Amino acid sequence: MIIDIHAHVFAFPKRHYGSSHTTFLSMEQQIDLMNAKGIDQAVILPLANPETPAEMQSWGEILYICERYPGRFIPFCNVDPRLPLRPDLITIDDFLDILNQCKALGFKGIGEVTARIPWDDPSLDKLFAASEQVGFPVTFHTITADVNSYGLIDDLGFPRFEKVLQKFPLLNFLGHSLSFWSEISGGITLADKNCYPPGPVLPGGRLPELFRKYPNLNGDLSAGSGLNALKRDPEHAFRFIEEFQDRLFLGLDYCSVHNNMTHIEWFKEHRDAGRISPQAYEKIMWKNTNRLLQLNLKG
Repeated sequence: MIIDIHAHVFAFPKRHYGSSHTTFLSMEQQIDLMNAKGIDQAVILPLANPETPAEMQSWGEILYICERYPGRFIPFCNVDPRLPLRPDLITIDDFLDILNQCKALGFKGIGEVTARIPWDDPSLDKLFAASEQVGFPVTFHTITADVNSYGLIDDLGFPRFEKVLQKFPLLNFLGHSLSFWSEISGGITLADKNCYPPGPVLPGGRLPELFRKYPNLNGDLSAGSGLNALKRDPEHAFRFIEEFQDRLFLGLDYCSVHNNMTHIEWFKEHRDAGRISPQAYEKIMWKNTNRLLQLNLKG
């Protein structure tokens, strides 16, 4: 079985974005992709923050897609932490009301959070507190302040994010983005943090340190950022996979039909060659998602 924990799927995509001049994937295109790659289910991560180059998605659209293809999609909800209120007036109860409604409707988590605000923003703190109470994991994109893009803002070494990990020990975070995965290596600079650094992975990476200190930190391996973190130094990757096999999750993150995400092929190649254990492979492909989202699937 294979579950993709990072998919962006639209019922009727219209908006073109980026240099590819394509839309995000329609539900039909996503199903074709899943069938071609042998993916059984995919988590839909709606985009609800205005910084992202995509159409905003409603709860109804996500549930409509799930209803059209029963058994193929797993819905996440998304909430902009700023809401249409003054940040000092937003309360945890505001978010609890929204998230409890989402949970009753069948949503399994929150994400992808892409708001361009600092990790220590007070409104984000309240969203995380409500997420922890409801039991929703949070998938996030992170950047640094010098980059003109979307994502939760931090500095080199994750000082703000670490405080969040400490404050919400029962809240599972799924980390994603260039700025996240670049810190698998030691010796990086601010200029390296939002790039695809080449190998080898040097000792002293901040990310492995945080994984060892905080059991609520998980790795979303999607996109070129996640795959580059593995492929840049395969020998390091095999050790990293074995050590953190219980907290790594397969994701692809197709934002266009022109993307070519080869995560599954890479994992299969190295499993078959004996470099990745069958146990770790199964966990990353689907068992960790099954456990985290309480899907009760039988392989």
